[in-house]
Amino acid sequence: MSSRLVRSLVALVALLLLVGPGRTAAQNVPEDRVAAATDVLDTFMDTTRVPGLSGAVAVDGELVWTGGFGHANLQHRVPATADTRFRIASISKPITATVALMLAEQGALHMDAPVRSYLPLFPEKRDTITTRQLLSHTAGIRHYRGDEFRSDTRYESRLGPLSIFADDSLLFAPGSSYSYSTYGYTLAGAVLEAAADSSFLELLDARLAHPLGLETLVPERTERVIPNEASFYLVETTDGDTTVVNAPYVDNSNKWTGGGLLAAPKDLVRLVLALLDGRVLGPASMDRMFAAQAGISDEPYHYGLGWFVGTDDQGRRQIWHTGGAMGGSGVVLFYPDRDLVVATLANTSDVPHLDLAQEMARRLIEGPQ
Repeated sequence: MSSRLVRSLVALVALLLLVGPGRTAAQNVPEDRVAAATDVLDTFMDTTRVPGLSGAVAVDGELVWTGGFGHANLQHRVPATADTRFRIASISKPITATVALMLAEQGALHMDAPVRSYLPLFPEKRDTITTRQLLSHTAGIRHYRGDEFRSDTRYESRLGPLSIFADDSLLFAPGSSYSYSTYGYTLAGAVLEAAADSSFLELLDARLAHPLGLETLVPERTERVIPNEASFYLVETTDGDTTVVNAPYVDNSNKWTGGGLLAAPKDLVRLVLALLDGRVLGPASMDRMFAAQAGISDEPYHYGLGWFVGTDDQGRRQIWHTGGAMGGSGVVLFYPDRDLVVATLANTSDVPHLDLAQEMARRLIEGPQ
C-alpha cells in the first residue's frame, strides 16, 4: 500500500471522526470537497522535502477536518499530527491585535492615545505614535536589520526587547505610509502590558487561550519542555541537491506579540471561528479590525488591524495572515462571508502556505476539478 494511500485513509478516518455518523462534513459542503481540499496538502508533501505539516479546515462555522503529514521530528520519526505545535511566526500579530481590541472595548486601552502615555520611558520621537498605527504597520517603526531575525537573546521584561530599536529614527511620519514591522508589534505588546497592568502572556491565556479552549496556543519558551512541540528545520538546495538541516537556535522572546507563539492549526481556526461568531469582540471592533487601514505598494490588498484584507481571483472577500520564522511557517485564511477557515503550519521556512490555503478554499467552495 502506497504511503499516499495510507495518508488518504488516515485523513478520511479523521474526517469521519470529526463529522460523526450520519452527518455531512458541513451544512452546505459535501465530504468529497473536504477530501479534495486535504488532498492539496497530501500532494504537496509528496512533491517536496518539507519535514512536517499540519492543517485544519472549518466550513459553515464548524471544524470539519484537522490532521498532519510528515514528521514533527525527523531524528526520532515522530509524526506530525493535529496536535503538533509549530512556530506560527507572524500569525501572532492578529492574536495581539485581538487582545488590543478587547482591552479597547473595556476602556483599558485608547487606540489613538500616544504610546508614551502608557510607556513614558519610550524615547520621544518627532511625531506621536499610537497603538492603532503600530497594529496597522503605519507607525514608522523599523523591521529587522542584519542578523536580528536570528536573535538568541532571552528577554524577561516588557521593556527589554524595546532596546533593540527604541533609539532608532522613524522611517516616516506616523500615519503617512505603510512599512511592515514586527518590532512595531513588540512595542504594541509593551503598551498592552502597561495598559492592563499584566504581562502579555497572562493576557493571552486569560483573554483567549483559556476561555476559548485553545490548548495548543502558548508562547515559545526555549528553557521549557513544551509537549507536542515540533522540531524545526531548513530545506536547503545547493547545486541541485536538496537537503534538510536543523534550523539554527533562536529565542523568540523579543517578539512574542509579533512572531513568538506556538500553536496547532486547529486552534488558529477555532480562534477565527470565535471572532466570526461574536464570542470575542463586538461588531464595531470587528469592523475596525477588518477595515483597510493602510494600502500596500504594488499590491491589490490592504492591511487592517492585524490582518491582510483583500479578494481572491473570483472577487470573493478574504482575510489572512502568513507567518515565517526560523524553521517555521504558516497561514490562516478565511472567507468571512462564508464562515470558511483554512490554516496550515509547517516546521520549515519558505512554504507557499497562502497558495495552498487558497487552493484548498477554492475546492471547498467550487468542488474538485
